[in-house]
Parts: sequence; structure tokens; C-alpha cells
Amino acid sequence: MTNPEAGLAVFGGTFDPIHFGHLKSACAVRDYLGVPCVKLVPSCIPPHREKPSSTPAHRLSMLQIATCEDKRMAVDDREISRRGVSYTADTLASFRSELGTTVPLYFILGIDSYVTIHKWHHWKGLTDIAHLIVLDRPGYLAEVSSEVQLWSQNRLVEDPNDMKHRAFGCICLVSLVQVDVSATDLRNKLKAGVRPTGKMPEKVIDFALKHGLYGE
Repeated sequence: MTNPEAGLAVFGGTFDPIHFGHLKSACAVRDYLGVPCVKLVPSCIPPHREKPSSTPAHRLSMLQIATCEDKRMAVDDREISRRGVSYTADTLASFRSELGTTVPLYFILGIDSYVTIHKWHHWKGLTDIAHLIVLDRPGYLAEVSSEVQLWSQNRLVEDPNDMKHRAFGCICLVSLVQVDVSATDLRNKLKAGVRPTGKMPEKVIDFALKHGLYGE
């Protein structure tokens, strides 16, 4: 039996389209943290990248198809329902208001996002709401700004157990097995009518091709 007091992990992104890189990373972090559930939150309009190729409704449907058989994984549509630009600070604040002040909240992001976090809306306040779980990527070389280094130095932890008795405030870099999948490559294959088997769930491929999501 799962314990909701163990916390909640939140994984945001465009998921355009959802693929095994996303799914396996989400499952790995969920198990690493020992939380009962990870919620995937598709953005409506991402503030720091190009507009997604497929609509919010289609991206939401693909996520629901991809996760429907895993009871420890859920899709949350609050950013799409909120409409407009999707700011992580607003989303985490809404989760925190639901969880209360004592339950750990973990936000999962990639190292490529972390190195630009100083450009995010209200970024310094994120650790006042949640813990940040940064997915390191082997061989990924990027310089973290001095501002981010200074901000993070008293928040970094190596042991996930250090976060379990705190509701927020820590940053943990984790190196887990990740699947090397390019969303751009998947979109190009789907545009050409080629099935990217082994890179994303077959039922998601069926949905994308049926609706011509990445065609002309």
C-alpha cells in the first residue's frame, strides 16, 4: 500500500510527442524517490521554447494513452486548463496548496533546463515550494551561471533521504539510466509516415499517424 505522505513527483514538459525517454525517466525517478505517484504535466504554451507542433489537446491525449496502464503514473492537465503561458512557479504553487505544507513535492527537470533556470519566471522561489530533481545526462557539458551556482550551493544534496523529511528546499542531481530519444527525430519520422517503433508506445504512434499530427 502506498503512502501519500511520501510525497509527489511532478514532471513537466511539452511532451511533443511523449516517448520512452520521458516515461522511463519518470518511472526511474519515482522509484528512486520512493514516491507513490509521478504526475506528468503537459504545458499549454512553453515560455522558453518554440510553440509545440501538435495541439495541447492532442498532446494530452497522447500522454493519457501512454500512461493509462500504469497506476503509479498520472496525467495532470492543469497547465492546459489554465491556458496561456505555462509558468512552473504557478504550477508548483497550485500543487503545494493541494498538498499542504508538510508533504514533499518534487519537480523533475533535465540538466539542459537547469542550466538556464535563471531565465525562468520567479525561479529563485521554486525551492520555497518544492525540491528540484535534476536529471543529469552523461557527457552533457554546460556551464551553470555563477548566479545559479550561488543560489544552489546551500541547497544541493546527494542522498534522496535528505529530502524525505522536508517538504521543499533541496536540489538533487541524479544520474539514472536514460533512453536517448530525440523528439525532433520522432516528429520527422511520423511526418514521413514511418513508425518509430521502440522509441514510443505503439498506441501513441497509432494515434499520431491516425490524426496526422506531424504531417504538412
